[in-house]
Amino acid sequence: MLLLACSVHGQLSSDFYQSTCPRLQRIVRSATQQAIDKDPIMGAAMLRLFFHDCFVNGCDASVLLDDTPTSVGEKGSPANFNSLRGFEVIDDIKAQVEAACPATVSCADILALAARHSVSVLRGPRWQVPLGRRDARTAASPAEGLDAKDMVALSGAHTIGQTRCGVYRARIYNDKNVDPKYYRNLLGGRGILHSDQALYGGGQVDGLVKSYSANNSAFFADFALAMTKMGNISPLTGANGEIRLNCRKAN
Repeated sequence: MLLLACSVHGQLSSDFYQSTCPRLQRIVRSATQQAIDKDPIMGAAMLRLFFHDCFVNGCDASVLLDDTPTSVGEKGSPANFNSLRGFEVIDDIKAQVEAACPATVSCADILALAARHSVSVLRGPRWQVPLGRRDARTAASPAEGLDAKDMVALSGAHTIGQTRCGVYRARIYNDKNVDPKYYRNLLGGRGILHSDQALYGGGQVDGLVKSYSANNSAFFADFALAMTKMGNISPLTGANGEIRLNCRKAN
């Protein structure tokens, strides 16, 4: 896995579009800021889109594909249906990027940058995004390459955004290790989701939860590293994949 991570990272570069699309960062930053100004929850939506893209066969923009007569996309899966949002924001950013740099920048890279800029706008950590991904032509099955520390740090993304009542109703009314009034601190049994509270309570990652609860800088640093690592999961590069002109459908 370490060898794979190193080889994958070597194929991507933070200055990949420096000569072919020098305005890329400014376009994505401005459009992301405008989207969040209009709807503050959109920052969390961009971050969640990136998560759900990378956790399914790598960061290849497969989550953005609409269904076709011959292919069922990831948008309608149980984990995503009527849950993911922000597709129109990516459409808008893609349109602006295409106007500046036609057929040059992948939807996968746009999504990775939008997620990073969203975290930055919401006063979270910053990190350099390796670029050079290409887009998948079809949806695919899940694949991950993260360890326990990465997952604990990435779970910190739940400090922003919203979730549906159906996701946490059973936890609030049925679990015994939850405070019914406050849902912020895992150390006090106040995690609102099962997956959150499962991170603390006698398990192997309790130490990480305690560390992050006491040291925000440590959380920011590990979150940025985990986001970079997640963004390097099985990217399509070189002759693989394509540069979609429309993020919702293959060329």
